Amino acid sequence: MAKLSFLWHLHQPCYRTADGVAHAPWAAIHAGGAYRTLAAAVAATGGPGHVLNIVPSLFEQLLAYRDGTVHDPVIEALTTPAGDLNDEQREILVSWAFHVTPRQLARYPRLAELSSRRRLSRNGTRLAAAFGPADLRDLQVLFILAQAGEQAWTDPRFGTMSSRGRGFTGPDHDRVAAWLHDQPGELIELWTEISRLPEAEVSTSPFAHPIMPLLVDTGIVVDSWAPNAAPDVPDFRHPEDAVWQLDEGLSLMRANGIAVSGCWPPEGSVSAAALAIYAQADVRWLVTDEGILARSLERELREHDLAAEDLYRPWTLEGPSPTVFFRDRRLSDAIGFTYGRWNDETRAARALVDEISALARRLPDDATIVLALDGENPWLHYPDGGGTFLRTLMESLSTAGDEIEPVTLTRMAESSPARTLPCLHPGSWINSVFATWIGHPEKTAAWRLLAEVRHAIEATGADRPPSLLVAEASDWFWWLGDDNPTELAPLYDRIFRRHLADACRQAGITAPAALNTPLKTVITRIDVPVSSSWREPTLDGRKTSYFEWCLANRVEADDLEIDGVSLWAGATGLHLLIEAEKPMTAVVAEAPVELRFETEDGPPISIVAETGTEPPPGVRCAVGAVVELTIPWNCRGSARLDLRRGDRSLLGGSLLLLEPMNVDESTRPTDGK
Repeated sequence: MAKLSFLWHLHQPCYRTADGVAHAPWAAIHAGGAYRTLAAAVAATGGPGHVLNIVPSLFEQLLAYRDGTVHDPVIEALTTPAGDLNDEQREILVSWAFHVTPRQLARYPRLAELSSRRRLSRNGTRLAAAFGPADLRDLQVLFILAQAGEQAWTDPRFGTMSSRGRGFTGPDHDRVAAWLHDQPGELIELWTEISRLPEAEVSTSPFAHPIMPLLVDTGIVVDSWAPNAAPDVPDFRHPEDAVWQLDEGLSLMRANGIAVSGCWPPEGSVSAAALAIYAQADVRWLVTDEGILARSLERELREHDLAAEDLYRPWTLEGPSPTVFFRDRRLSDAIGFTYGRWNDETRAARALVDEISALARRLPDDATIVLALDGENPWLHYPDGGGTFLRTLMESLSTAGDEIEPVTLTRMAESSPARTLPCLHPGSWINSVFATWIGHPEKTAAWRLLAEVRHAIEATGADRPPSLLVAEASDWFWWLGDDNPTELAPLYDRIFRRHLADACRQAGITAPAALNTPLKTVITRIDVPVSSSWREPTLDGRKTSYFEWCLANRVEADDLEIDGVSLWAGATGLHLLIEAEKPMTAVVAEAPVELRFETEDGPPISIVAETGTEPPPGVRCAVGAVVELTIPWNCRGSARLDLRRGDRSLLGGSLLLLEPMNVDESTRPTDGK
């Protein structure tokens, strides 16, 4: 009889900085939603064979919400009575309350209606201008209901609010706010109860969910990428930090009454050196991806949908080693990405049970089948919030007969003899490499910053500060680069750099100036007026005439001294005007303005705008009261422009995507200037 186990991975990075402010609300929001949905299904069925993997940085944040030791502006905007919201809270509410999935939006037509009305007011700065007090109250309640999932219609504290869907009263909002406030504490109690169930299990990960092999030595990318060339990466070698992360994580869980014996290594990332650290801490088992096993055995494990029997047995390395299970990627991904598109959750769950049963029938009796995946995000996309799917899955497997025996991973490790791997390929669950967290210029720049701060702290001989622990989380690197786009990426970039600044402050050292510069490149599209007949500007470092720049499009600068940049294009190229309150000669004397211009079909052009510096060939530049430039551009395709001053981006980390826009020139200036 094949043994079967599910690992559900639950994690959030630490959004709370050292001042106690939470800069994103997701730990509290999902406490009563996706996390509660999964935990409730396990508690209701006994969860045979189900393992909840709770990352300590998530657990610790929930403790802070429960104990009232965190200030979360988003939660305050959701729970303050609509009539008492100040201007800032209204803006926060409207900025955050539409972060929902299409499934969530479809359940509540009023929320979809409000979403369609979200627009900028005339002054371009206030999102909330289109919403009255009744709209804002509906928005507060509906966002919480949407995120609550099935709790919205099964928890009696909500009454009929989910079915009513609109027109909520003050008392309605009070009940919803009280419910949201209680969820972190209630979830912690539920997790603690689950940890004591005889047929279920709670496991954990290193504290902040870091990529352990990269903490040990970023040089591991050479072996991970082989036989392909590895990217150049900063030198970061701190195996003691990997030990620290694991020890802190295990200690937090055990101090809160949850005994753990196994781990999901963050992002399924493993290496031989990392496994030795887990073994030293008496971690009994780990789970990673089937691709790691295929690379370790140096052969394919799948032919079409069928995987080799080697996938369905535990493994160890020579010497001290946890037992390592390799997840069935196809079945795991089916839960995360396929069954949520079905409209009938019961039918979807039974289809999965049928697939598992068919797999078990073709495997030896001592086979071990492990499914491991995110335990949060899938349910946001399921038609009924995922609860029906989960309960049907768990109940059906508990009565599956003689083909499948659901067991915890600890029991599986104890009862299933492991084979020895000759070597372990270092990598993660994504393509069996670490490219999602290092290698891209933005990700590598983040590692360079982390290494600089870590080296400076080490040089002082001081203890490692707590903010360094959370700065080493995998998530900050995940959102950099262009492989995981989200509009919240600039926020996560700021949180990462704030953690590093907090670590410097805690260690008593000066923070690197580079911490003030965003790592995340945001593309901002701007139309550039193009005219072949408008008289081109006179490049003399002053605004000679109003007509020189009246055709231009202006972009406000994110700089304390520089006001903005104006752009238009003509026959000789792109014209730029950079202005400040004081003469630009004085501004660039403190820190020069640097520009990087790149077209679709030509090499990039780097320009330093400062007094006495010659521009590159073809570029004209004048620095005086203002900076005026002309850069060669044929205006036949888009171009990118990056502007910086010293260590800071002039545009808040944005790159300008310049799109040429031909303008109608029915009127021309007649003064000849």
